[in-house]
Amino acid sequence: MADNDNLQLNTSGDAIVIYKSKKAALSQNTVKRGEGVYRRTVRLVKGLKEARAKVKALDYCSAENKADIYGEVLRDAYEPVFTAGEKAANTLWNFIYKLWFDILGVFVFIINLIIKFFYYLGAGLRFLWEKIWDLRVWADVHKKAIFQIFAAVAVTVSLALILVTSMSAYEYSYFGRKLGTTKTKLDVYQTIDLLGDKLAENAGANINFNAERDIEFKRVYGLGIKTDSRDDILNALTYMSDIHVTGYAIAINGQQVAIMDKPETADAIIAAVKEYFAPKEEGCEYTSVSFEEEVTVEEVNVSLSDLWNPDDAARYIETGVVRELRDDEAPNPLVTVYASASVTYDEEIAYGVQYRRDSSMYQDEVILVTPGEPGINRIVALVQTINGKEVSRFEQSNTTVKEPQDAVYKQGTKEIPIHNGSGTWVFPIQARYTISDYFGPRVAPRAGASTNHKGIDIACAMGTPIHAADGGTVTFVGNRGAYGKLVIVNHGGGYETYYAHCSSYAVKVGEDVYQDKVIAYVGSTGVSTGPHLHYEIHYQGTALNPLAFYGR
Repeated sequence: MADNDNLQLNTSGDAIVIYKSKKAALSQNTVKRGEGVYRRTVRLVKGLKEARAKVKALDYCSAENKADIYGEVLRDAYEPVFTAGEKAANTLWNFIYKLWFDILGVFVFIINLIIKFFYYLGAGLRFLWEKIWDLRVWADVHKKAIFQIFAAVAVTVSLALILVTSMSAYEYSYFGRKLGTTKTKLDVYQTIDLLGDKLAENAGANINFNAERDIEFKRVYGLGIKTDSRDDILNALTYMSDIHVTGYAIAINGQQVAIMDKPETADAIIAAVKEYFAPKEEGCEYTSVSFEEEVTVEEVNVSLSDLWNPDDAARYIETGVVRELRDDEAPNPLVTVYASASVTYDEEIAYGVQYRRDSSMYQDEVILVTPGEPGINRIVALVQTINGKEVSRFEQSNTTVKEPQDAVYKQGTKEIPIHNGSGTWVFPIQARYTISDYFGPRVAPRAGASTNHKGIDIACAMGTPIHAADGGTVTFVGNRGAYGKLVIVNHGGGYETYYAHCSSYAVKVGEDVYQDKVIAYVGSTGVSTGPHLHYEIHYQGTALNPLAFYGR
């Protein structure tokens, strides 16, 4: 009982704790009551040291025993934490346990509700089916009487409808103005569907006519009511000049100048006016096109007769009059259009002329060696216009894209001989040639050619220069039958030379020529089989063999 005398009773909390001694009880109350984190941590460190010493003092200590020893120290130091964790775990378990039973109860309730629903639904359908079956049996028994009643009702209703229809019609009005009487509303609605095309044809406008909004119907009854046909309805609506439409006015500084049928038409006219004063051209790129005035498009309610033709509206804004301007009239535009454009254009650079002296040519002979080619300057300028008239031009760049090429001529330096006949002869072709036909009788090479050849044919390239065989005066230049283009030169003393089948001439009638002067060019005119010169020498009107004059 000595030990029992040392037992102490602690009743401070909910539980009763018995300590072995008063010292232990005092120690427990002193250590744990009001102890903070710092002191508990210090006590934990000391307890771990003591536990470690205790483990080392044992001869053998298993891992489980070590865990129990150290765990007891940890639990003793942080007892409130472990106690709170256990309470939280117990509370969470109790919550989940009760929640599960609540969910299960709701599920059972829903299943029970579904079963009851289908039970009562089946009972109701069964009851309905029994009533339908009873009705079917009753109808089968009384079917003759039912059919007679149904037929009588149908005939009565049909006769009533026919009677009412034949004695009724609809008066249709446009904003209170009576237009006519129609059998059905459908006739008016279907006619209005065609109204847009008819109005477009008569008024030059596309009109959207709203029957629900614009047409009022009033039902009338009577015998022998005269109703309009669809053509009558169409004409009644089409030829109303006061028909109400929605228009779009082009306003300049707030003043309406033209009213169009659609906003797109009004916008197109404004764009056309801008393009009229600032036309699109190649190499011209407009940076801005604007009106001095405020030009707007406004929605207005007007009569059909107030709508404008688009061409008339554009012309009126551009010139101030609707009709075409007379030659003696000046335009008076309703707007002022300012335009700025970057204009790219080419200017021609004139080419020069070079002359090269040639001692083999006479002084009056000039031959083109290389034709001249003008150069090109590409200019970019900023051009500003007012109503299409240029008011300023600023050159932004000037680039030479092609240099000019001078024309090169050969000019003779040889002294010009006398123009009279010298009695000596030079051959008329001084380029490469072939004598293709000789003087005298021959077989005509083609129909129309002579069988008595009065000269020689000198074949050479087309365009070869033909030289005068001697000085003299040109007496004929022109076409002559089979000769084609012909030049005749009179050398005096009874001598003449003929140069035929030319392609072009270098002299004219009455001109004095010197020996070796170019008088024409080889061709194939007249009766000819190819480019050549037909050359004749005449003495006192008689043709002689030309080759005899050249010692051949």
